[in-house]
Amino acid sequence: MRRLKVIAACAAGLAGTVHAQSNVQVYGIINTGVMYVSNQGGSSNLVADPGTQAPNLFGLRGTEDLGGGMHAVFKLQGQFSMKDGRSIGNLFGHESYVGIRDDQFGTLTFGNQIDYMFYSLALDHWGPVFPFISCISLRQGPFSGLGVPNTPGGSFDFDRVAGLSMPNSVKYQSPDFGGLSFGAQYSLGGQAGSFGNSSGQSAGINYHVGNLRLNGAYTYVKYPQLNAGNDGIRNFGLGASYAIGPAVAALMYTNTENTATGARVAVYEGDVTWAFAPAWHLNAAYQYMQGNETLDRQSAMQGTLTLLYSFSKRTSVYADLVYQKASGAGKAWISLAPGPSSGANQVAANIGVLHTF
Repeated sequence: MRRLKVIAACAAGLAGTVHAQSNVQVYGIINTGVMYVSNQGGSSNLVADPGTQAPNLFGLRGTEDLGGGMHAVFKLQGQFSMKDGRSIGNLFGHESYVGIRDDQFGTLTFGNQIDYMFYSLALDHWGPVFPFISCISLRQGPFSGLGVPNTPGGSFDFDRVAGLSMPNSVKYQSPDFGGLSFGAQYSLGGQAGSFGNSSGQSAGINYHVGNLRLNGAYTYVKYPQLNAGNDGIRNFGLGASYAIGPAVAALMYTNTENTATGARVAVYEGDVTWAFAPAWHLNAAYQYMQGNETLDRQSAMQGTLTLLYSFSKRTSVYADLVYQKASGAGKAWISLAPGPSSGANQVAANIGVLHTF
């Protein structure tokens, strides 16, 4: 279930909007298809696409002009399953907040909010080509020993680039200062007598100059499952992207550590997104994941190809092809595949249709 909730962030920026009234927007994404997996526990499998390009979202967001450059803002966003129509998690459990935005001083919001590993290293990092990046490129691999709580295999989206919300959080986002913007977020643990227990913090920085985007982010979340909430999962990352005509080339580095065990994984990723015709986008990505000695130096490489054709601004069809190879005794596991391979190799392929409103 967490797998489905966490991939929602990966495509939040895709959704188009319609106006319910002058200052409130209703938006959503409907996406499904079919996925083939070459090896799941020793056998091939054919499953309903779990949302490899984008999840299924429904939300409300809005602003009210308070005068003098100040606005009230809110967002309520949830996810649902196309397989049976049920809500995934709470009705608006993916992201929900309310706050104040000032044109001169920035935005202050309160609620259940996604951290900067997504907002800086995914949404801002890829910029206008973000809607064409497939969620099947998220991290998984042979790193169950990383032990991220509440995740399939203990490693799904371990660097949080897909986006994961931090409950009970206060968040500040600066305005743009000549291409530079930054933000910080703190999640209150809510435990009497131990202010920092099960708390979290995140920060991000973005700089745009011409066609170049530079990004950095840090997130540390403590979990009650790790040393009674005094330890957690620490993430940080750096990214750069550059637009060259109809193409965007991007590089990213992330580092994830379980502070309770010392297990750590570094990810090196490069990708190119190319609009080779007005309706066609191709994304080619490569990532290398390397565990430390606590994880027996397990590693994996993964290559991904995504082709997307847009019938309109709201409706697209897409296809993904992914290959992952794990090292040593590690078992390959492509993100969003229903389970790990019985060996070092796994291939996934899927086709699907996506509609935004």
